[in-house]
Amino acid sequence: MPIRARLAAVDHVADDAAAFTFQLPQVMDFQPGQNCDFTLIKPRYEDDEGSVRTFTIASSPGDQPRLTIATRLTGSAFKRSLLDMGPGAEVDIEGPAGAFTLRHNAGQQAVFLAGGIGITPFRSILKDAAERQLPLSFVLLYANRTPGSTAFLGELEERKRHLHQFELAPTVDDVPAGVKWSYEKGHIDAAFVSRHVADVSMAMFYVAGPEKFVAAMSPVLEEAGADPFSITVEEFPGY
Repeated sequence: MPIRARLAAVDHVADDAAAFTFQLPQVMDFQPGQNCDFTLIKPRYEDDEGSVRTFTIASSPGDQPRLTIATRLTGSAFKRSLLDMGPGAEVDIEGPAGAFTLRHNAGQQAVFLAGGIGITPFRSILKDAAERQLPLSFVLLYANRTPGSTAFLGELEERKRHLHQFELAPTVDDVPAGVKWSYEKGHIDAAFVSRHVADVSMAMFYVAGPEKFVAAMSPVLEEAGADPFSITVEEFPGY
């Protein structure tokens, strides 16, 4: 049965992305990395795609009874309706679903490859790991178009202080003139992976993002020496 939730807050987390936090009437039993279906109640704008979308949960189980999602603002009818909703507006949430969750032992590095808003499952996983003080080793390789499109960067930098072991490696395609950027520039390739992962052959890899990004990363990881059976992927549709 769907849960009827109310919009509590909207926060712009990048130039073209926003986070939406909902107040739940009860605690939802979910694992970091899972997703839910969101149904708008009487949306202001409509199109042929309907009023239901699937979003990965970006918050941790410990944030409840609040639940957060984040999305690129593509201008679709669904997202325009979502942006126009005021505090207290209702949505139906159904789930959780999905198996894009941690499944490795404490001796392995968990390496996350995020393309754009594919950061959301990793935000949930890393936040949960910090809150529970899990003795795990994480690496985040995070690709975006520009520094301004890199959602949650400040929060991820702060997260390093609260995790057992965490290497953050963002990269962007372009740095506009006058914009400060202290990380790398360029695509994630085999050399990039090898620079940041201590033992590629023994690590577990989790890839999330747009379809083209996800499709490109498996060959990159295999070229770097990853075991194909150690790679788990999650595609984000572009609606």
